[in-house]
Amino acid sequence: MLLLITNLVFVNHKPLRLWFFIANLQLKNYSMRKITLLLLSVCICLASLAQKKGKTKDDSKDKDKSKGKAKTEKVVSTNYVDPEPVADTATKFIGVIKYLITTDDPADKDSMFIIFGENKIRVTMYYPGYKEGDIFQDNMIANFSDSTFIEINNRTKTYTTEKLGLKNNGTTITLANSKKTAQILKYVCQEYSGDMTLKEGDSFQAAALISKQHSYINIADYNFMNIQPVVLGYKIVLGWRTKTPDNETTFIMAYKIEPGNVDPYFDLSGFKAK
Repeated sequence: MLLLITNLVFVNHKPLRLWFFIANLQLKNYSMRKITLLLLSVCICLASLAQKKGKTKDDSKDKDKSKGKAKTEKVVSTNYVDPEPVADTATKFIGVIKYLITTDDPADKDSMFIIFGENKIRVTMYYPGYKEGDIFQDNMIANFSDSTFIEINNRTKTYTTEKLGLKNNGTTITLANSKKTAQILKYVCQEYSGDMTLKEGDSFQAAALISKQHSYINIADYNFMNIQPVVLGYKIVLGWRTKTPDNETTFIMAYKIEPGNVDPYFDLSGFKAK
């Protein structure tokens, strides 16, 4: 009887059949109680062996899954690098853009016109005089053909010339794509934010809003007097914001864009060089 049981239980364990066959021959001299105890021990051993074998298979499957998962996992880079700026002739702009200059104080309302010509940019700043109704203006031209900076005096009909880039020399402006956008007039502008540090060490938070629809193809970057980005990556800046460590904010925002011929703005025939 015991031989029949062992053959049924260990049908898939051929190496153990011989051992149980010999054991059955010896069991003839055992009492029924000893036979029962022996059967119980054999069943316990068998159950333990089956459990270990099942666990080994499961562990092997888990390892295979882990290996497969490790092979299929991909590392995705989160670093973003702006493409190299390229002059876009399709969005080339020649004309006048008018800006408002405001601060946290509502009483501070100045304005500036930036005239974009061929190889030249003129900036005219308007600010109130000492008397009510008086308006003063400063006029400056950046000539990229010969890298000169011209300051014009309308009252004396004179102008002075110096090397371009000397004004506020030592100022650094560091801006990066913030992946944010804002709308100025009807144009969606990309924001570039960072810091501006003066030569003296004063630092400001800074942000520029550039228009993808307006390009100045004659120069990649131009900072007016080294403190205000006008062209960034061949794109025209429509908005500029700075904030001091004391949280005083200055805004320069375009309010009107007028494309067209601007040659008269760069005509100095009625002025004398000093």
